[in-house]
Amino acid sequence: MAVSTNCAHSFKMIKSDSTLVQWTCNLCHSGPHWWIFECRYCKIHTCRACIHSA
Repeated sequence: MAVSTNCAHSFKMIKSDSTLVQWTCNLCHSGPHWWIFECRYCKIHTCRACIHSA
């Protein structure tokens, strides 16, 4: 998925209710995470450590 470089990111935390859905960070590729931050506009998924560098 291509990530826009001009996005004014607005992150919200999303959580998985089960162990079947897990995410990896789009920036550092860490994971799997049961919760992750997702931008409301470009839908990039970032971990807590990468949220400020996005």
